[in-house]
Amino acid sequence: MVIAIIGVLIALLLPAVQAAREAARRMQCSNKMKQLGVACHNYHDTHQLFPPGAVKIGTSIDSLWSFRTMWGLSILPFMEQTAVFDKYNPRASLVNNDATNYPPGLNREITTLRMNIYECPSDTGAGTLQIPSTEEWNGAYTPHWNQYTTSYRGVAGINCDSTASAANADFYWDDNGWNAHMNFRGIFHAVSTYQSTTIDPRDGMKIWESFASLTDGTSNTAIFVERHFIKQARSGSDEAVDLRRNTFWISVPRNHIYNMAPRSATFIGNDFVTCMATINSANATSNAHNCARAAASYHTGGMNVTVGDASVRFVSFNINVGGGDAGGIPNIGVWGRLCAIADGENVSFP
Repeated sequence: MVIAIIGVLIALLLPAVQAAREAARRMQCSNKMKQLGVACHNYHDTHQLFPPGAVKIGTSIDSLWSFRTMWGLSILPFMEQTAVFDKYNPRASLVNNDATNYPPGLNREITTLRMNIYECPSDTGAGTLQIPSTEEWNGAYTPHWNQYTTSYRGVAGINCDSTASAANADFYWDDNGWNAHMNFRGIFHAVSTYQSTTIDPRDGMKIWESFASLTDGTSNTAIFVERHFIKQARSGSDEAVDLRRNTFWISVPRNHIYNMAPRSATFIGNDFVTCMATINSANATSNAHNCARAAASYHTGGMNVTVGDASVRFVSFNINVGGGDAGGIPNIGVWGRLCAIADGENVSFP
């Protein structure tokens, strides 16, 4: 009888203990995301600008080899990681394969470092060695190498999802929305040094954001989100069935280091299959793009979000993410409004 009572008590206490532990992990995670926001503010104090999500140089704008510094690298000196930052050589790409001018693999020592400052304690897959999936399926991105997965991504802008072509279902801001959707950009989009002799959509990527860019208000703008490890195995070489677009603190291609909104909020518990089933689009590749750029966590009910004022909010997975369109204008929902820095709508965090 006594043993039975003890068993019942343990059964009652165990969930409470687990909940308390998760609450502690979530608080640790929130503190780390707070440090990301503070580091960006300190970066801004020094440079009068925020760091870009990524920097691309040269006329070969779509070349993997044109990528330079990423946000996770830029803020290292403001995260007490100057020694790591000093290892970086900005003259070579992050995946440098240029044996003519620089030693092969230059900068790879950095990309293969495990950075605990970018790992959430609740993210059970953080710190896993993996080849970034977008790199792996594309043969042009060789040579491939393993990097450590992390938990946080910068917000680069809005990713619209609609079956209507006019709403640009397969649009993400710094890929094919440079000029037409400038108000949908986020802080951590790619910045291009590409110079054209004619008007080019990529000219919209010349912008380095600052506090002045946050016209919707610093307290109404998401700048960092959680994105924890995806456990589903990859099932093919096509991006539409790539279930492993995980997060890396510094990675090329860049879509492993920052996010697009708004459909990402449907990515509950980092369940890629559920996300794909939830999104309403006629285009499977568009669905995969939306889910691959998702924001989500293993926390119960929601995720931590760093806001432009460096505070951290806990956002429910049930936040309105919009969907569909009206007259060709995509409905980006509350979540989309919070992820755009200049959409003109003064939407507050719920």
